Amino acid sequence: MTFSQIPSQYAPLGGEVLYAVEHSAAEDLDIRIADRSGSTLYGTLRFVASAAARFDAAPFLRRALHFLPVVSDTGFYAATGRTVTATVAVGPSGTLPDGAAATAPERTFLAGRTQVAAPALLTTLPLQRLIPEGARDELTLLAPDSGTVKATVTARSADTMTAQSYSAFLKGPVLFVLDTRDFPGADTLTVEIDGIATVEYTVVPAAEQAVRVAWRSSAGSVEQYSFPVVRTTTVQVEKLRAEGPEGLVAVPRRREATRTLVSAYETEAVLTALAELVESPEVWVVGEDSCTPIDVATDEAVVRRLENLCCLEIDIRDRQNTAMTWN
Repeated sequence: MTFSQIPSQYAPLGGEVLYAVEHSAAEDLDIRIADRSGSTLYGTLRFVASAAARFDAAPFLRRALHFLPVVSDTGFYAATGRTVTATVAVGPSGTLPDGAAATAPERTFLAGRTQVAAPALLTTLPLQRLIPEGARDELTLLAPDSGTVKATVTARSADTMTAQSYSAFLKGPVLFVLDTRDFPGADTLTVEIDGIATVEYTVVPAAEQAVRVAWRSSAGSVEQYSFPVVRTTTVQVEKLRAEGPEGLVAVPRRREATRTLVSAYETEAVLTALAELVESPEVWVVGEDSCTPIDVATDEAVVRRLENLCCLEIDIRDRQNTAMTWN
């Protein structure tokens, strides 16, 4: 038995991840998809009376992804949970895991939609960005094979300029977090990742009612944006009603609060990135030191309107309704 097709390193799980096996004679074949140690099983398949097998491993591997915004100080961090590293073994039916006839080379898979090669910055937002005072942002990097990645943050104000360097020995996907609180008084912040990209931030005053939202993007990154306006907050209560001797009786069962957020007037590039909020599988409201999963109730987004500036408007709500147990 031999593997005639295997995915490339850092293949995206947003599409098909194809493996193919060939055998000299038709028989029952078992396929086992697991982590490096074999202790975590992602999935198994069986092909009956087959001399060849071709299958997509992506549906098994996607379930192992786990995203969460990083709420920490400026610096590099491992992209824990945002990739899946797996090996695929094949053998006659009933022989796995110990009796594999062939094992494909280990591969690390990314959560995006398109193939990328290291080094790279994985993002859907432009490289010139606004960031409110006190907010964080994170950059998702595909580090070079050397495993050493360096960054310099340059903070500028009206009369000063300071630079701070950071480095880490991490291969593959790496996160760089920028916390504006580490650079008080800065008007602009420039993050230069050696050999990868330069991202420029303009620091703006934080709006009192602004809501910072993070979401998992099609690039396999977590992007963040601060919506400056909360247009409405609506509370909806579900009630059970019954009619008794004293008339109609209503008992509240659960409560749901929905907020309508409105972006600033943005370029089409920014709005296109923000539009992924309506399709993203994971979205959060980001606080000072925490993040809360939310549901985006909006199903469409306008990113371009002829001869008019555009903003994005979305409705968000808690992922779980509040049970009104006090009744």
